Parts: sequence; structure tokens; C-alpha cells
Amino acid sequence: MTKTRAARSDDDPEVGTIGRSRIAHAIRVLAVPIIIGWLVLTAVTNVFVPSLEKVGEANTVSMNAHDAPAFIAMQRVGANFKEFDSDSNAMVILEGDKPLGADAHRYYDELLKRFRATPEHVEHVADFWSDPLTAAGAQSADGKSAYVQIYLRGNIGETKANESIKAVRNIIAETPAPEGVKAYVTGGAALNADQRVAGDKGAVKATVATLIVIAVMLLFVYRSIATMILILLMVFVELGASRGIVAFLGNAGFIGLSTFATSLLTLIAIAAGTDYAIFLIGRYQEARQTGEDKETAYYTMFHGTAMVWNHGSLVNFRHNKAPAMVRPEPSTTWAVPWNIV
Repeated sequence: MTKTRAARSDDDPEVGTIGRSRIAHAIRVLAVPIIIGWLVLTAVTNVFVPSLEKVGEANTVSMNAHDAPAFIAMQRVGANFKEFDSDSNAMVILEGDKPLGADAHRYYDELLKRFRATPEHVEHVADFWSDPLTAAGAQSADGKSAYVQIYLRGNIGETKANESIKAVRNIIAETPAPEGVKAYVTGGAALNADQRVAGDKGAVKATVATLIVIAVMLLFVYRSIATMILILLMVFVELGASRGIVAFLGNAGFIGLSTFATSLLTLIAIAAGTDYAIFLIGRYQEARQTGEDKETAYYTMFHGTAMVWNHGSLVNFRHNKAPAMVRPEPSTTWAVPWNIV
């Protein structure tokens, strides 16, 4: 036999003293102003602030640890030889249908000339193919490919480095190549720039697919279109507010954004918003099914879930976001913005 829990009354100490806290009462009394406030915040940050993707593109930060021994050693090499002062480099690969000949060399020389003519993007060109002593090490054994390493402005992941990669690719696209010869840009800086572009393109598809799955799941579990719409509205507001606030902070220069931060923020916000909305709605419905009135069920819901989503958010941030995504730059003071990396 299934036992039904008796409905709680106002005399229940759990509801009367703990469940009906001042915070819960204040939220219930000020429910309409709170909802309006969040809607206004979401609207303002999304209308008057550039989109998160545009802000992320303009405020990306370095992906490397500047205090790592390898980074310090590489910086010292660049400084001692007066060649470069960043960790951003790329490889320009020449590939031909047949062994590269004089026309390919002329094309190669023209590329290098144009690279050196853009010091705002290219710091140094490591030309080994033009020197007979090192040419063999810069081309393949069959002679059908060769490479040149170029050092770019800006550290890997930064906006300046991405702009430098774009400039190098534009130079290659604008320089006529001999028949059967093609040039490609690869390397760490190019890969990181491509990841940002791919991440922005895939974010929309991933977001739409995630929302569809969540909507179907909610409809299957609750069997109520109204409940599904309510939860989705909560998620949309939370998602819009989080994206807008982060975009504002990035646009104002308080934080820097990486490819992974901008790509994952939307999915994390959807997941967290759905999770906590289910906690709230589920606990409220459970209380109502036991016979509690709407007001008592609200306090029961608040008392049963407040600590869960508060503590859960803090623990999740402490173990996942704080060490991996937020760190101050080395040798800085409290006045310098933190970077999301």
C-alpha cells in the first residue's frame, strides 16, 4: 500500500521557521519586480552590447602559460636574436604537382617579399629554402613541397595573432601562383584561428539541437505543454542574461575571452538553467501533490532546493570554472582585469 504524506500546515516548524525564511518571503513578495528586472537586464545587455561572438573575436586572450619554462625560453631566443617577441608562428607550405622549379622559387620569393612588407603582422621570416646550405632541409625528399616559417604579431589565441593569420592568408590569396603550385598556412596560430571560426559556426547548430532535445524531454516527462514552455522561458531569459553580461564584461575590458569560453558558455548556461528549473518545478509539483496550498508549496520548494542550486553552483565553479577558465595574469595587481582562458 502506498502511503500519502500529509499536507504541511503553517504550524509545521519546518515550514513556519526554516522554510519561510526572509529571503524566500522577499522573493515571493517582489516576484514581479524581480522578473521585470531580469527581462530588462537581458534586453539591455543584448541590444546595446555587441554579440558575444563579436566581443569574443575582438577580445581573445593568449592560450599559453606565459610563466612556463618553455615559453620563457622561446621568448629569450627571440629577444637574443632580435627576431620575435611573441609565441605565434605559422608554416607556409608550398606544394606542387611536380618538383618545384624556378617558377615556384619566384613565387616563394614574392610571398616572402610581401610578408616582410607587412611588419604590423609578420615579425620575422625564417627563410631556409633560399640558402643553398639549408635548402635541402626546407623541402621534401621528392622536391614537390617546401616550407617557410613565419613569426607573427600577437600571442597564440589573441586577437592580434588571429588578425595576422588572416593577413598572411590574404597575401597568399592575392599573389598569383604558378600552374600546379598551391600554398597553405598551417601551424599553431593558424589552427587556433580556425578553431575560433569553426566554434562560432557550430555554436548555433549545437544550441538549436540542445534546445530541441530539452523540449522533447520536458514534454515527455511532464506531459504538459505549459510546463515545458515555462521552463524554456526561464532558460531563455537565463541564457540571454548570461551571454549579455559576459559580452558586456568582455567589451568593457574587464575579462578576455577564449574560443572555448565563448563556445561553451551557451551550452553550459542552457544545461545549468534547465537543471535548476527542473529542481524548482519538480519540488513545487511534489508539494502540491501532497495537498499543500500554492503558498506553502512555494516555501517548501524554496527550502528544498535553495541550498542545492546555491551550493551546487559554487562547487561546480570551484572545481571546474575557477582553476581552468579564470586566472589573473602573472605579476599583476588587483587592478588588472582577469582573463577567461
